[in-house]
Amino acid sequence: MPFQSLQTLLQDPLHAIPSLQVAVIRAGEIVYAGSLGYRYLHPTDPDQHLPVNHQTRFRVASISKLVVALGVMKLVEQGQIDLDADVSEYLGFTLRNPAFSKMPIRVWHLLSHTSSLRDGSRYAIPSPYTLQDFFSPEGRFFEGGAHFDPHQAPGACACYANLNTGVLGTLIECVSGQRFDVFMEQEVLRPLGMEGGFNVSRFTPAQIGNLAVLYRKRMGEAWNPAGPWVAQVDDYGGVVPPGPMTQNPDKPDDSFMVVDLSTYRPGTNATFFSPQGGLRVSALELAQVALLFMNQGRVGGIEFMKPETLGHMLQPQWTWNGHNGDPMEGQALSWGLGVWRFTNTPGLDCPLKGYPRPWYGHLGDAYGLLSGLLFDPEGRNALIYIIGGQGCDPATFKGTYSAYTRWEEVVWGALEGLLH
Repeated sequence: MPFQSLQTLLQDPLHAIPSLQVAVIRAGEIVYAGSLGYRYLHPTDPDQHLPVNHQTRFRVASISKLVVALGVMKLVEQGQIDLDADVSEYLGFTLRNPAFSKMPIRVWHLLSHTSSLRDGSRYAIPSPYTLQDFFSPEGRFFEGGAHFDPHQAPGACACYANLNTGVLGTLIECVSGQRFDVFMEQEVLRPLGMEGGFNVSRFTPAQIGNLAVLYRKRMGEAWNPAGPWVAQVDDYGGVVPPGPMTQNPDKPDDSFMVVDLSTYRPGTNATFFSPQGGLRVSALELAQVALLFMNQGRVGGIEFMKPETLGHMLQPQWTWNGHNGDPMEGQALSWGLGVWRFTNTPGLDCPLKGYPRPWYGHLGDAYGLLSGLLFDPEGRNALIYIIGGQGCDPATFKGTYSAYTRWEEVVWGALEGLLH
């Protein structure tokens, strides 16, 4: 079993991590789950550290995008969303890139990062601000049009943008009439056996108590591998917050604030739920997403989604040809519909050297966390990992054979043997 090699990651004095959760699927069955380290680190008393267990949930960052895409595709199956439709038809206002004002931004563009939308200095804002505050010249967060690429037309090139999923979350609300967090719980998460969610204020005290704090060994912009772990997000002290948390645009340090849901009108701005990265789940819960694709859309003998819908999500919507977008330093060379398509190009998007088939899924990187949901529907294999923090500048701990971090390569290497 890979326990010993994974344990070395937590003990590395120069490149430590505080916590780790992993799960492995081989031939359609979960064959291994591991939980190491601490979900909470007491600043002065190690005896009060709280360990990670299999039920511990983490804010899994951009893997959230793939789960949101499942929500969009449920509405596509129901005939409520047309992937080729102009998103303006659903949002209730005209969303156009000013440089390409006659070209619609379509739903599939948002799912494949080909929308020509960009993040600007932020991509999540609290209510009562609305989505239009990003895109209207009169909006507070217009930033001189920073949320639009003036050079690339919608559908032409891919450039990763978190704001795409914020728009999709709002679109879900417009179509379903439900709040984004509630829709995702009822239509996606609970049917898949996932008890986490996007809104921690809906968690029970027990769930909050088993929520992992994310850490870095960084103060401001300065990293110190020999220094203390510094909490980044989800440090609630076991207390359920009164509402969803988002960054406060009125504070220069971007401190977090509570959003008052009592005055929120669904369909105006779901970005504060962090559709792009705010899902709190465990590795074993994420394994259910991989199993969904492996089992042709069936969960517990019941059809959750049509197999052809899932197959469509895996098909290439964009593939790097050397000049048609941003491949993220070789990490992302192809996109499906909400799905990261790994081409296994050596030295770039290659999680496992010599693996015979491409991987699909999504990666995550935020607030110190690194996460991955990698699945091979044909071989019915999957690797899921959640690293709860970074003890050094990731730029100084790059992978040796891929475009990813050395932490991730060590995890992949430790788990690879379980696939055979």
